[in-house]
Amino acid sequence: MRTRNPDLEARWRERVDAWRSSGLTAAQFAAQNGFSASALTGWSSKLRHRPAPRPSAPAFVAVVRKDAAPVRELVVEVAGARVRVTQGFDPALLAAVVRAIGGAA
Repeated sequence: MRTRNPDLEARWRERVDAWRSSGLTAAQFAAQNGFSASALTGWSSKLRHRPAPRPSAPAFVAVVRKDAAPVRELVVEVAGARVRVTQGFDPALLAAVVRAIGGAA
């Protein structure tokens, strides 16, 4: 009884999947990729009866939050006009400006 080589099986699974999605015959695909058509079809048959390996458990990665610099200025474009709004702006004044240039009804 042979033991499975997961790396070899994964490599052939990728090749078989690529072949199936290529639209080429086994002979054409194998010739373009440097292996035999009989190996390709043999692995295709073998893998058809084996479930695809389940992905390994997700790895946990430390995430370090990097605070973004505070927004000091905002550019609002309304009807082709640009209005620069800085921190501490007057919302009523901005609304009046937007209405004046035709951005609000």
